[in-house]
Amino acid sequence: MLFILLSWIYILAITLVVGVSIDRLLKLKDIKPILVLFHGFFGITLLAGFWAIFSAINLKFHIFLLLITTVLFFINHSFINKYTSIFKHEFIKLSQFIKIVLAVIFILILAQSASSPFLLDNESYYIQTMAWLNEYGFVKGLINLHLFLGQTSGWHILQSAFSFNFLYENFNDLNGLCLLLGNYYALVKLNDYYKYQNNSLDLVVGLFPVFNVFLFQFISSPSPDLAVYVISLFLFYGFLMNYHACSKNGLISLVILSSFLILIKATNLVFVMFPLIIYIKHYQHVKQYTFLVWVVAILSLGLIIIKNIFITGNIMYPLVGIEGLKTSWSLPTDIENYFYNYAKAYGYAITPEVYSQSSVLSLVKGWGFQTGIDGFFNKLILIVLTLFLVFIKKFKNNKAIMFIYSVAFLQLGILFATSPQFRFYMPFLIILSLFLISEIIKTKKVAQSLIIASTIVIMIPLFFSFPNFKNSTFSISYLIEPHENSQFNTEYKTLEIGNTKINTPTNIDFFWGTGNTPLPTLNKQQLEYFKTHFKVIPQQRSNNLKDGFYLKALD
Repeated sequence: MLFILLSWIYILAITLVVGVSIDRLLKLKDIKPILVLFHGFFGITLLAGFWAIFSAINLKFHIFLLLITTVLFFINHSFINKYTSIFKHEFIKLSQFIKIVLAVIFILILAQSASSPFLLDNESYYIQTMAWLNEYGFVKGLINLHLFLGQTSGWHILQSAFSFNFLYENFNDLNGLCLLLGNYYALVKLNDYYKYQNNSLDLVVGLFPVFNVFLFQFISSPSPDLAVYVISLFLFYGFLMNYHACSKNGLISLVILSSFLILIKATNLVFVMFPLIIYIKHYQHVKQYTFLVWVVAILSLGLIIIKNIFITGNIMYPLVGIEGLKTSWSLPTDIENYFYNYAKAYGYAITPEVYSQSSVLSLVKGWGFQTGIDGFFNKLILIVLTLFLVFIKKFKNNKAIMFIYSVAFLQLGILFATSPQFRFYMPFLIILSLFLISEIIKTKKVAQSLIIASTIVIMIPLFFSFPNFKNSTFSISYLIEPHENSQFNTEYKTLEIGNTKINTPTNIDFFWGTGNTPLPTLNKQQLEYFKTHFKVIPQQRSNNLKDGFYLKALD
């Protein structure tokens, strides 16, 4: 915990300097301190991403970042001090209850961050994604080694910048800091609502910590989903506050946040509609800022395209690529089509063969009646969308809220056409649920009781283990040093496959599992499956791993 806390302090210092500098460059004034930090995260992600084109995100990058930050600090030190004072004053104004809750949540997040990661995606590709970025940067055709590495996210790029792998190998905790900042932002809004009673949106956003019960599952590994849930909360609030009267601050911040969301996950493309509608609605007032909007958008889109070309050879990833635009390291077309269809069917919990033979009605019906955690959230999505109609009289005069509701339906339709996994829909489920909860809970005591109850529920799986329940239990041994980045010990053997030596874990038995095995890594199950079903093996393009991989057809 201590090591993580020290890393967070350093990250916040670096990010504040970058965030203030970006806002000064864009001539934004009086931005909320938390948003300044996320503007800083966005800037560092772009910097690290463009650096990764040419080199590894390692010690050299961090020295470069530190030098830039030092120069920016001396240029903008008065503004940095100003934001530090704003944050201090903002914290002092919080009620005693909010301060206590914030302190408890802070300790719980820190404890969860130090505990063992348990998301399977962490063991299949999160760890490996950061390892490739830290050791080589963007690698051509990396998707040919492991399909999931094609999903390299902007959030993974940012985490790799703050992994400090040249100092210590167990830092993997940016998600904890992200959720802490999201909780602070929400609790400040809740404090303002009960103190001033002048903005009902403050209550909506202020109840966000109620979802910590769900969000804590994403802390101990760098899942991009958590970043999306937190950043989308800022975006929704900014959209609602700027819908009727837009400012330069509001528009540019919305563009930064939506660009960041898309850079983190392509499934967030729908979020571009929020700054777009503000821009169109207030065009006469904001048209003078068009150049700044395009600068942010082009930098983000440029990094996405370059990343896709390098890692997947497909400019349109995760969609199926256009043959004429493919590279020599693109996935073979038959494999690309197979796994594109596999991803669509996966969201419905069926096989591609069943998917191709099913009607739209049967697919949607099957989705709604799924079992397990997926089925629970699928049903919850339908319940919340329906309940919103019950309260429609409360919201129908607020066009901004109705626009969010409309986009929520649009996103659901897009997901039904691609892959309706509930985690892609959670930003809308969270914000719509918060609107409903805020209509039911009005009194201060009830709101406080709800937050206390949700916080207590978090403690139970964090400090107690239960049979048949997969959780990450805290240990006293994590007070100083956190658990390793993987839940598995590093045990592997090396296979020589053609011109490539591949390390395969011997203690991870699920198909995509790689853990913290040294590069290049591939699970033997996956290797054998591709050899048997697709008649291909991954091969290096040269003797240098930086030059990447391609899939070689077997005779």
